[in-house]
Parts: sequence; C-alpha cells; structure tokens
Amino acid sequence: MTEPPTSFHAWLTSRIRPTLQKDNGWILWCDPQREWLDLLKKAADAERFDLWADPEEHELALRNRFVQEPRKSRIVWLPVSHDDITWFKVFEPEADFIWETSLLSALRDFGVQIPGDREEELAPLLATYVYERFDSPKADWKDFTAGAAKGELINDRRMLEVLAGSSGAFEALRSEGKFEIFARRAMEDFGLPDPALLDEDIWKREVTAVLLCTEAAAANPDSPPPEAERIIPPGLARDHALELLQQWQQNIVYIPSFEYAVKKADAMISLGSWARDLTVIPRSKGSRAVESELFRKAVDRVQGIDDIDTLAEALERDLPLFWERKSGFWGQTATDTVGWRHLVNLGGVARRLVAQNGVEQGWTRTEEALEWYRSDGWSLDVAGETLFEEVPDLPEDLQDVRDKLRRKYLRSVDAIGRAFSDLLEQDSQVIMELPTAGERALAFLTGNDAPTAFVFLDALRLDLGHRLADLINEGEPEVRATVEVARAPIPSITALGKPYALPTEADSLTVGLSPNRKTFEVTCGGSGNLAVAETWRAWLKEHVGASTTLSIEEILDGKKVKKASSSSRFIVVEGSEFDTTGHDGSLRLEGADDHLERYTSAMRKLRDAGYRRVIVVTDHGFFHWQPDPDEIEEEKPTGDISWASRRVIVGRNLTHKTALSLPVSGSDLVAIVPRSVNAFRTYGGLGFFHGGATLQELVIPVVCVQWPAKAKKVNVVLKPVGQITSEMPRIQIEPGVAGQQRLFGADAQFLARKVYVKIKNPQTGRVVFRHDNGVTVEPGGSVQTVTLTLVDAASAPEFGSQLLVLVQDADDEEQLAEEYVTLKVEIDDFWS
Repeated sequence: MTEPPTSFHAWLTSRIRPTLQKDNGWILWCDPQREWLDLLKKAADAERFDLWADPEEHELALRNRFVQEPRKSRIVWLPVSHDDITWFKVFEPEADFIWETSLLSALRDFGVQIPGDREEELAPLLATYVYERFDSPKADWKDFTAGAAKGELINDRRMLEVLAGSSGAFEALRSEGKFEIFARRAMEDFGLPDPALLDEDIWKREVTAVLLCTEAAAANPDSPPPEAERIIPPGLARDHALELLQQWQQNIVYIPSFEYAVKKADAMISLGSWARDLTVIPRSKGSRAVESELFRKAVDRVQGIDDIDTLAEALERDLPLFWERKSGFWGQTATDTVGWRHLVNLGGVARRLVAQNGVEQGWTRTEEALEWYRSDGWSLDVAGETLFEEVPDLPEDLQDVRDKLRRKYLRSVDAIGRAFSDLLEQDSQVIMELPTAGERALAFLTGNDAPTAFVFLDALRLDLGHRLADLINEGEPEVRATVEVARAPIPSITALGKPYALPTEADSLTVGLSPNRKTFEVTCGGSGNLAVAETWRAWLKEHVGASTTLSIEEILDGKKVKKASSSSRFIVVEGSEFDTTGHDGSLRLEGADDHLERYTSAMRKLRDAGYRRVIVVTDHGFFHWQPDPDEIEEEKPTGDISWASRRVIVGRNLTHKTALSLPVSGSDLVAIVPRSVNAFRTYGGLGFFHGGATLQELVIPVVCVQWPAKAKKVNVVLKPVGQITSEMPRIQIEPGVAGQQRLFGADAQFLARKVYVKIKNPQTGRVVFRHDNGVTVEPGGSVQTVTLTLVDAASAPEFGSQLLVLVQDADDEEQLAEEYVTLKVEIDDFWS
C-alpha cells in the first residue's frame, strides 16, 4: 500500500510525475488566478522537470515556440482557464493531461481542512502560504486559519522591520507577493492605517502618530488625547499595536529610527499641549513632546518654591516620579534625552538633606555623632559634591533650584559641625579611641602573607572611600572591598597623617616641631623624620619589606609594575590627586568620579599583577567651604604660637574665647581649632580645608581589598551586529559562560571585567566609533547595550565600507571579541 504524501510538495509531485515519466508526456497547466506559478517553479527546481512558464510571453509566441521545439516531457503553463485558451488551442488535444484544479481544491485533496465559510477569507493568502510551507509535514496544517497564515507570512518581526527599517520595504513586499497580506495584518491585527492608500514614508509617519496617540489614550483612559481618529479602540488590535511600539523602543537596531520617527510624528499631533493640560501624570512614555512638557511642568513646580526646606521636601517627595520618567526611552535610551536625570540627581540630594535634617539635635555624646557619620552621615558629603559639581547642560531654571539646595546643604553642614564641636569640647577622648589608619592596616597585615599593595591616597574622605569600594565591588559575585573607619591625627594634615598611616601602633609615634617651627617632625623609635616622604618610604622598606614605591600614574602605565613574587610581595603606591585638585579648585568643580575611576583601574592592574590584597590608607579628610565674613575668626589664639594655618594653630599655653582646644597627637602641644566650618584669617585661599576638627576631616576610611588566589576574569561575548546603521551605533555585550558558571551561575573565583568597545576601519587602523567610558561585565550578568559615538566625521569611511567591532579589556587591551560589519549609513548625512 502506497504511503500518503507527507508534504504538499510530495502530493503535487505524485500527481504530475506519472505524466512526465511518459515518453514525451506533457501537461497543459491552466492557472487563471496565477496561484500555481511560483509553486511550479519551486517544484521544477527540486524535481528537475522542464517548465515553460513566462507570464510575459504572448500565447501566440508560446505556440510558435512549441512548434519549433522538439517534443519532450514538460509542463506548459498558461495564465488562463481551459475555456479561454486562444492561440495555443490547436495543441490542447495533444496534451497528456490538462490541469484545471484550483489551489484551494488541491489543498483539500491533500488533506487540509478548509471550511466553506472561510474560503473567501483564506483565498488571498493561499499561494504565498503554500509556498512558505511547501515542504512542511501535513501535521503542521491542522491549525490552518487566516490569522495563523497572516502571522506566519508576515510575522510581528517583519511588521517591525517594515515600520522601523529603511525605505523600500513596500516595494520589497510587493516583489515577494506579500504586500496585500502585510496590509491586511496592519489593518486587521494592529488597527493601523491602510498601507495601500499612502506613500510608504507618509504611512510610517502616520502609523507613528497613531501609536503615540493610542499609547497616550490607553495610559490615560479618563483623559484621552483629542485625536480620536488616531486612537485604536480597545481590544486585541490595540494590544498588538502597543506591543509593536514597545518592541520598536527596545530593539537595538531600530532605536535610532524610533527617535527620528517620533520627533516627526510629534510635529503632526497635539500631545504636547494635551500633556500640558493634564492634572495627573500620564503613564505613557513614547512621545518626546509629552516628556518635554512633563519635564517643564516638573521644573516649574519646584522652581517656584522659595522656602528651602519646602523645596527639599518637594523634590524628595517627587523623586520616585523622576526615576520613573528617567527610566523611559526619552530619559535614558535616546540620543537626545529629556533632562530627567537632573531632577533625579537633585531629588537624590534632597532625599539626603531631608533624611539628615536636624539629625544633630538628638546628639548628647560625641560617640553618637561618630556613629551617625560612619554609618550613613558620610552620604551628606556625596550630596555636597553633586551640588557643587559643574553640570554644563543643567537647565537655567534648575540652576536656581540647585542654588537653593546648596544653601540648605551648607546650613545643614554648619549645624552638624557646630553640634560636633560642642560635643568634642566636652569629650575629645572618644575620637582618640578610634584606631589610626596605620593600626587598621597593621591588623589587616598581621598573620597574612598574601602579596600586598599598600596604597596611600592623600585626602581620601570617608565618602570617597565608600565610593571607591563600591566601584571595586561593581559586578563582582561577592564583596571584594570593605571599608573601616579610622581617625586622622590632630591636626589633620599630611605631615602628621602620613606617618600615622604607617602599619604601626600609634603610641610608637612621637610628634614635635622642627627647631625653626615651620614643619612637624614625626619619629618612630630611632627613625628619622617620617613627615619626610623619603624617610616614610624607607621605613616601609625596612619594617615591612616594601620592594618598591610607585605612583598611581606608574601603575596605570604598567611599565614599572612587576609581577608579585617572593622578592616583590609588598609594594607601596602613592596618589595625591584629591589633595592637589582640591587645592586648585578643580575637584569641587569637576567632582571625584574621574579620580575614583583611575584608582579603581589601578587596583585592577595590581590584582592582575598578582597582588591579591590591597590596603588603601589616607592621611586626612577634607571639606569644601567658602566662609561668610561672620565665619572667619578675626582674633587669633594667644599664647606661645608655634605653627599656624587656616584651620588650626599649634603651640603651648594657647587660649581663645570660642575655638576648641585639643591635644596634638603624639605630643605635649596644643591645637586650637575653630568651631564647625569657621576659619582663622590667615594665609592662603579659602575653599578646600583640612587640618581642623570636623567629622569630614577626622574620620577617615581604610579600604581593604581581597581577591581570590585563583581567579579568572569573566569571558565577554559580542552579540551579532551585522550592520552599522546609525551615527551612534549600539553594540550589545554579555558575559560568556564557561565551566561551572554554566551550571551554577556566577562563581566566586570569577572576576568582573571592565571593557571598552570600539569600531575601527581595518584598512587604516583608525577608530571610527568609540565608547569613552568602560563597561563592567559581571559574572552571571545580563546583556548590556553600549552606545558609541563618531570620532571624526571628516575621516569617516564611505557607505558600504567594512568595519571591525572590537571588545577589549580596559586594563590590558586584551582583545576579547570581534566582528566584521558593514557601514550602512552615509556619515555626511548626519553632519550636513
């Protein structure tokens, strides 16, 4: 018994093969609907039979060719019914078989169940659908419906390609015979305008407008936009359309087209004015006009609040809203973002100010102030840096808001400083009970001979220590860096602070003044003056076995860093960037991020050189201040003054009517320190302070970093790119999977890796696109999208050029992944 055919291809072959296997047997194929043409061509290619099927060939020309050609087995196709044959009618009686069966009837003969009441709906889809499933088993046809057919022929992905891709999609659909199916899906399944009635570019703009209006209406059913004709009614079509809109925003290939299309569509509709009149915040985030209007309203709302406390509370209250809007396409994904990030930053500052408002009023003992500062109080200093850092693109109205928050911050810091001064005057011993940075380091070193880098960073305030630890821990499967608090010596200056950062007991250090009273002298047993850098380094070499001393710059350069070995198990690294840039004013203007990134990179380089442990110490903290006239002490202390600065005066038998009197660490000298943020009128500019007795100056961090002995950086995978279609291309990377990581997730032995992504011209070696900030890839992490920028439009390669995408380790430039891609954008177009 013959097995039934398993595919429509097999079924068709079984029907025509007996005739074609005859000696010169031929078939006259009548196809008035032209639904068999592509199927016959596909079968002819597979079965290698002769097919005459040229839709452009006149019937008379076909007859003449048939006369001249020798007879052989073949199929002669005619785009007419049997009754409508004309010139070729003379040869009809010679045909061994005349095919007149419609495709619909043939499918039923094959075994596909097509209800009679669905014939009209399915008929336009049949030819294309059968072509796509020509070789599919019969079992795949059991759910054959119009909806399934449309979805398979023009799936959701193809719908997005047409809407978001380059021009020419309509022409391509027509050439494939799929335009009508696409049009039906657009209208029936998505509720979109009829593509057959509009030019392709006009249709895309109109569809974008419809999607934006529909999203706005769906998110705000009680107050929909006035463009009712552009709103898809509730139901499946609306659900499909909104899903299409979401996919467009998230698809890495089509993000540039979404940004461009929305701006064009916004100009056609009135969503901006609609958003202006709303009394509630709309949940939609597709329209840039809406985002801009909401942002403007938010700025106006806070800008109009004059009372500083009320302003801070309003910003803190609205912070969740700012975060929500920032998370949308126009807040973080777009090239031309709306400035929600500025409100998020100011709202974050306000949250800290509100949380710490009046905190000092509950303090009764010095240790309460210390506990507050080391647990969370240091975050107030982060807020201060945010407020004083220069932000070039900060809107003018928000500059006024920032100025008000600055005043609130300064008032809070002053109040906290005064409360701490009062407590310190009553009980300074609590500060002295804290370990010094050197004692913390000594505890870390004791009983552990792991290769160690001892890193001294000048003026590392407590908040900076926490931020440094967070950067080191970023992406790691477990905590690598921890922060302990220590005390700076009094006065908190480098001459004393650096010796007190040596890994030794504080009681072993003796402090005095030089004979000329210009400098401090610090000794440890029979050592020389440890306030002198060379003596300090020599002490580390003699007592701890330091093999070399390098600068942060030399670590980053890498040329002088030797692998950890038995002869190089302890090295010293020094960095003074915070102190230097603090005094010249750039730290206050530019913030600390760049320095912290450099320090973190240096830590990774030390790790890669085999130093499994890094101990970071500092000499003192600092704070920024520009004292008002009433905050400057006009009268200096009286008595035997030996040494003086803006924040402290040192000597014996000193008195002052308001300043604090504190013992100088390791000596019989006395330090007179202004209360809170005040300063003495003395030499030097004002603004960057250390030397006094504030929490920011006296409570300092010690950061200890531990990496596993056998560690491996996570692999990095570059997801397929294919083409570069934007002047700001987006590249996706993700962690690779290897060994146990595949089965058990991120393993503690795997290390996060910081990488750079760039696109080069392989012919010239020049970088065409780059990403200036490194990206941290964490073990077990997810896909990350990196947006690159054009380096130089003048030297950009031509359209169609081959480029090379590279992923490199940020620390040693190891090449981790690459892909050759094609440039599919005219760079000049974006700069004309």
